Amino acid sequence: MSKSVGTRLKPLLREWVPVIVAVLLIRSFLVEAFLVPSGSMEDTIAIGDFMLVNKFVYGIKIPFTNRTIINISEPKRGDIVIFRFPLDPDISVDSLHPNRYKRLFPKWFPLLPIFWDSQKHFFTWYVPRNFIKRCVAVAGDTVEVRNKELFVNGKQEIAPYAVHKFYYTFPPPVQVQSEFQQLWENGSFYRSELSPYVRDNFGPVVVPPGHIFAMGDNRDNSEDSRFWGPLALNHIRGKPLIIYFSSRAAPNIARIIISPWAIRFNRIGKLVR
Repeated sequence: MSKSVGTRLKPLLREWVPVIVAVLLIRSFLVEAFLVPSGSMEDTIAIGDFMLVNKFVYGIKIPFTNRTIINISEPKRGDIVIFRFPLDPDISVDSLHPNRYKRLFPKWFPLLPIFWDSQKHFFTWYVPRNFIKRCVAVAGDTVEVRNKELFVNGKQEIAPYAVHKFYYTFPPPVQVQSEFQQLWENGSFYRSELSPYVRDNFGPVVVPPGHIFAMGDNRDNSEDSRFWGPLALNHIRGKPLIIYFSSRAAPNIARIIISPWAIRFNRIGKLVR
């Protein structure tokens, strides 16, 4: 019995193992699918757009890490980028149980992001969240927002993709102006009492070396570099290429399957720019 099972299994392994390995290599180094979960890039990109992302354009990274082994290029002003959310920890964190999650593989050998959950006594999979924004400034640039309008190196941004959907404007946070750069680099504006004020009046700040300034095209509804600080280049995953599917029922996969009428055919095949 065992011999017959082994006989049937060997051809399957010969056929499928190379396919699986090829898919993993392509996903790790070349192209990966990405679903847009929020409206921070509207109207350029809609909630429920499924995109193919070029992971090769900015360099080759070791899978599941931020370590770049081959540098290719760096984002330019105007590029849309996919990136790991910089404030997410490397592993899942439970503040009530600090030692809840145990790394199975050494940090220098991240074969897979699988951890042991000591509370549930089972394995768990964790990777930091991926977001999408637009690079509006690079290292050395001075960034400022005055009454919702973006200025880079003293010049006002002229961009048809930037939209404002809220009519009101928050006043600037005058009380922190002297220490603005330091507070910004430390991510102190993220979901704090100062958050509303830096949305419409921000800076000026200078983007530090090895970082970019990222913003959503939907400027009034985007948690971006204004709030959580500069985006490190090693957090950038890639650049979106094309929308291969889009549905108003997203991100719920079950709703997508049972709601074919929600498919937005006019967005399928659209290049992301």
